[in-house]
Amino acid sequence: MSDDTTWAYRLIAPYRFERVEVPVPSAPGPGELLVRLTAGAVCGSDLPFARGALVPEGGPRQPGRPMHEVVGEVLASAHVDFVPGDRVVGWASNWDALRGVFVTRGDQVARVRMEASDALATVAQSVACLFTVFDRLGPLAGRSVAIVGVGPFGLMTSVLARRLGAGRIVGIDPLDRAADADGLGFDALVRANSRVWAAGLAEADRPDIVIEMVGHQPSTVADAMNAVAPGGTVVAFGVPDDDWYALPLRSFFRRHGTLVTGVTRHHRAMLERAQDFLIAEPWFAERMVTDVVPITEVERAFAAACAPRPGQRKVVLEVD
Repeated sequence: MSDDTTWAYRLIAPYRFERVEVPVPSAPGPGELLVRLTAGAVCGSDLPFARGALVPEGGPRQPGRPMHEVVGEVLASAHVDFVPGDRVVGWASNWDALRGVFVTRGDQVARVRMEASDALATVAQSVACLFTVFDRLGPLAGRSVAIVGVGPFGLMTSVLARRLGAGRIVGIDPLDRAADADGLGFDALVRANSRVWAAGLAEADRPDIVIEMVGHQPSTVADAMNAVAPGGTVVAFGVPDDDWYALPLRSFFRRHGTLVTGVTRHHRAMLERAQDFLIAEPWFAERMVTDVVPITEVERAFAAACAPRPGQRKVVLEVD
């Protein structure tokens, strides 16, 4: 690669990437940063693109897509809060960070304050998303919580819910997540799919809050709505793939349920809070990242993330 070009990966078929040479992005526009990628985590919201179920805006085969959970070094800055050499964590605004150099908005990243490797520092972005959810939920004191999907985000959620004063916390997943969840915030794990769990609940066991972590289809959201206690809240955290979902709205309406959705808006503030937590709890990022894969093995990383297994938590790509 020359000084004017950089490497990038682009998706050419489901789970298949090719490495290409692309121009280095031009100087950042107002409020933007030019960033050299050092590590990027595979997020569940990237996976529909990797599978070919969704096509990004602008069409297929775009270099760098799909990746947005990043750590990197600022090469050039048009944002007042950053200078070249800063190490930053957060979002790649265009979801195109599978490349040596990318552009992002300065208000979507924060300086890395954690004493952690780049791979572990990516966890700050995930925790920032979760703080957004808990802010929307309000006080948790004593409220029972069920977490549908005990993957990386479900595991993280159990810890934060416990720290924020939740009552009984139950995790639901068809995989055996006992070892992954050991010592975290759960009071119990149910090894079943969400439909079986919801159908078998006694009225007294219905949780006050159900946090749906799976996404990408309506069935787990529907199960959460059918499971929650009267007057309870369902959080649809898992990203939807479709504009329209068929949901059991009448019964949910009659039980006076609340459906909470949303995405992170105040990126910098949430990233700073996330880092405060991770600095105070240095074990957390180490526990959540299990697979650190060289960027040259991007296909292996996405294939692993698309096929979750016990013992696998966050999958992170690392650049030498």
